[in-house]
Amino acid sequence: METDLFLRLIRNLMNINAVVVTDYDKDLRSFEEKYCYNNTLQPMFTREALSLMINSSETETIYEIVDSLNVCIIFFKFCDQTFIVGPYVQKEYSENFLEQMIIKNSLPASNLISLRLYYTAFPIMYSSQLQGTLTAVMQSFDPSVIAFHYRKLTGFIQDAAEKTLHTDIDNTDYSSIYRRYDDEHRFLSMIKNGDVENVKSAFKIMAASTANYDFMKENPTYSNPAVSFAILRVLARKAAEDSGLSVITINAITQKYVQLMDSSLNSSSQQTYIYDMILELTRAVHEHKLTLGDYSIPVQKIMEYVELHLGNEITIKRLSEITNMSISHLSKIFKSETKQTISEYIAKKRCEKAASFLKNTDYAIQDISSFVGYQDNNYFVKVFKKIYGITPSSYRKNT
Repeated sequence: METDLFLRLIRNLMNINAVVVTDYDKDLRSFEEKYCYNNTLQPMFTREALSLMINSSETETIYEIVDSLNVCIIFFKFCDQTFIVGPYVQKEYSENFLEQMIIKNSLPASNLISLRLYYTAFPIMYSSQLQGTLTAVMQSFDPSVIAFHYRKLTGFIQDAAEKTLHTDIDNTDYSSIYRRYDDEHRFLSMIKNGDVENVKSAFKIMAASTANYDFMKENPTYSNPAVSFAILRVLARKAAEDSGLSVITINAITQKYVQLMDSSLNSSSQQTYIYDMILELTRAVHEHKLTLGDYSIPVQKIMEYVELHLGNEITIKRLSEITNMSISHLSKIFKSETKQTISEYIAKKRCEKAASFLKNTDYAIQDISSFVGYQDNNYFVKVFKKIYGITPSSYRKNT
């Protein structure tokens, strides 16, 4: 049997840890060190207990262990090999339940936070769901498999319970958690500040961060594109929005990458698109700060609205509505900050767009006039000449 393929199928189908036990002492000790939070609370997760149960287990039987914290694992024998699936949980996190367990076992209250981190690191799964999927996977490798028996183990081995604590849980090191959040904050700040030069390296540092807790290392990380894209898109959008960048611009950028991302792409291609999205958003923030950063929020809103509606009718009344200011007050602050009236600004932006078309295309002047918002071509020529000193046709000949 292709053991690696068997394990990959279980992991991918259920997003759960799965291992094969080849060296009982080494593999079960490793499992205990990684997933047994406390020997007193979880005597059945120790190397000795697991070894005893596996050695006395029967073939064609799936065993489910449920510890006192309601953390579960499954073990079974298939094709002369022993497999462990999990840990997982069957219930949502309950603060009250864990508090009771801490009090019942005379543990200090400081354990609650680390216990919460431990418990919530595992996926919520159900026995019937696991049995059905495991049986289907086994049948894929051996069609003669009909169904395995199921046994639930909830007893506790007292000898193991008498052991000393597996972890010094009063001295849990939270530094890696603080570091991970610091890395995220630094990365998002670089998007917010438009730091194009350093944002990619900040993302790489964040993606490389791992939790100090072994039991959290199985969690999806930012280095996994299939998992991280949706999370990063939300975080990056918020950081860009906090910079003052238009949500319309943000949505246009991120939506493009939603369309490009495809689950059939390999991990490297997906990672490239994530980098590109981050860089494009950060560049947009950078350009926004260069062009609009010195203006107040109301003036920025006007400029963004004009940019987005250049070819449509733009009224001062509508601009006062989107900025929630009176027409007179809005006109006053716009003139104060830009040294031009709102009407002059709109005309300038329209003529700049028209000038670009005149220079780079052979579109008819009438069509360009209409495109930038002037239905009256004669009026467009008059406005254009006032700004550029020559008519549109002369501008085209001279450029």
